[in-house]
Amino acid sequence: MKKFLSVLLVTVIIICSFSISASASFNSLLETEAEIVLLVNTDSETVILDKNADKRTAPASLTKIVTCMLVLENCPDLSVPVTCKRECLNGLYAQNAATAGILPGETLSIHDLLYCLMLPSAADAANILADYVGGGIDNFVVMMNDFVAKLGCKNTKFVNAHGLDSDPNGYTTARDLYKITKYALKNSTFKEITSTLRYDVEPTEKYPHTRYLHNTNKIMNPGIRDYYHKAVTGVKTGTTDKAGRCVITTASQDGYNYMLIVMKAPQYDIDNDGVEENVAFTESKKIYNWAFDNIELTKITNTTDVITVVDVNYNSKVDHVRLLPAEELSALVPIGTESGSLIVKPIEDKTPKSVNAPIKKGDVLGEAEILYGEDVVATVDLVAGEDIDLNIFLLIFGVIKKLFSTTIFKILFALLAILVIIYILLIIRKNRIKAKRKKIRMIKG
Repeated sequence: MKKFLSVLLVTVIIICSFSISASASFNSLLETEAEIVLLVNTDSETVILDKNADKRTAPASLTKIVTCMLVLENCPDLSVPVTCKRECLNGLYAQNAATAGILPGETLSIHDLLYCLMLPSAADAANILADYVGGGIDNFVVMMNDFVAKLGCKNTKFVNAHGLDSDPNGYTTARDLYKITKYALKNSTFKEITSTLRYDVEPTEKYPHTRYLHNTNKIMNPGIRDYYHKAVTGVKTGTTDKAGRCVITTASQDGYNYMLIVMKAPQYDIDNDGVEENVAFTESKKIYNWAFDNIELTKITNTTDVITVVDVNYNSKVDHVRLLPAEELSALVPIGTESGSLIVKPIEDKTPKSVNAPIKKGDVLGEAEILYGEDVVATVDLVAGEDIDLNIFLLIFGVIKKLFSTTIFKILFALLAILVIIYILLIIRKNRIKAKRKKIRMIKG
């Protein structure tokens, strides 16, 4: 009997092993005129607004963020002088490109060229730096695409160093630009350049006057009331016919930090004063005001909250286990949001309908999302609220029951039944033959 139970238990374990191996954005709260918007709280990486963040679009001068970073990472000495080649200027004026007025044969330091690149968004500086760092502009473009690929950007392709619409094959997305800019802002020199309002370039041998460079990001300029926001620093603007008005900014206020990307915004006379406004700027100001006034960090889950229960197999004392949040969770939600406004909903494909004992308290058994209306503001793991032991006899019974219900078992059972029937028929036939022979012998006798 003991030998039988040992064999049965080993069989159960083998069958069980075989079975295991075989088997917060709030878009609805704020309307924006820009076609593409991405607002991210950089403290928690929480997406607050997402409007077409994965839509491919022309990059415009936001391209120069990558140009700047490649220069910074490949040029340890920014005082090195670089001379402008005539071919670096070809075609720029015909495209009405923004430039710093750099002349063929003029020499500027890399440092000065970077300020020309990022403040007035000078396309001539972009080409000069790309040619210098890449040993040719085409090779530099290859470096740009390799750079963003390493950052995980799957929807970005650069075709030049300045972002002009000269080649229609270039594209990016707001989400990729977030990855790029987030990386760039870790560089202190990049951060310093892009937060500068004005920079002066001293006269050169070719250009006898001081160049006064002004940042095109007017949201940082306190002298422009319609656009200015005191919390904003950096990062880069861009404008082309294909890209529309674009701007990437960062802002910090009351302990909250954000990055905002606005693309494909129009330009028109908003207030009927006879002057067209850059809607990328006005929308950015509006969005930041809304975020700082309406979004706050709020505690949304306790570790004692029972989110759901799931059935338990192989235990004779309980038939379900409670699932609780793995951690006390806070999230950025609209100010005044009460617990009743938030719904904690188990994610069906990540939370099973039943689990097998044994279970340890704290085992991760599922996942839930926290909803504000239709918007997901956070996700949290769901863990077991108690220990539940295994009943070995229920396990054995359950595995046998499961085994009996499998297609393979049904086929084997059918084959066995057929074999038994054949065996019985053979026995009957054998007995009939035997009886017949016996009868013949009796007659002969």
